Amino acid sequence: MSPVWKVVVFLAPLCPICQDYTYFLNALHNEWAATEVPVEMVGVFPKGSASHEDIEGFADTYEVTWPLQLDQEGVAVDLEAKWTPEVFVLDSLGRVHYRGRVNDLYVSLGKHRPKPKRHDLRDAMAALLSGQAPRDSVTQAIGCPIE
Repeated sequence: MSPVWKVVVFLAPLCPICQDYTYFLNALHNEWAATEVPVEMVGVFPKGSASHEDIEGFADTYEVTWPLQLDQEGVAVDLEAKWTPEVFVLDSLGRVHYRGRVNDLYVSLGKHRPKPKRHDLRDAMAALLSGQAPRDSVTQAIGCPIE
């Protein structure tokens, strides 16, 4: 069965916020692997942000088991992604149903909470998996700018 939902996460290997969020993203990937409705998650590294070696090193260091790839097709431009990490939830037709942050761990650049209060991506995906629209379809991602 092909995925009904695709979660695209823009990442950069040297962005400390991306590094911190891999813990949450790995947990979400594992959670969604157990759902009845297929959810595919892929990490995309914008052009110029990483080499294949950087991506392999990132996967090894942060124990990422979901697919990571270099943005060869201009996905960041197509989705108008501005930050790493920034997340997009797409349906099977490529329509965006959620865009923004993983959660509210980061309040601003360099300032974060001990743990997140809101789990925006998880909540948006839970709503979509139950046939509902997300409460918030757009949240403000905080991270490193995509050049």
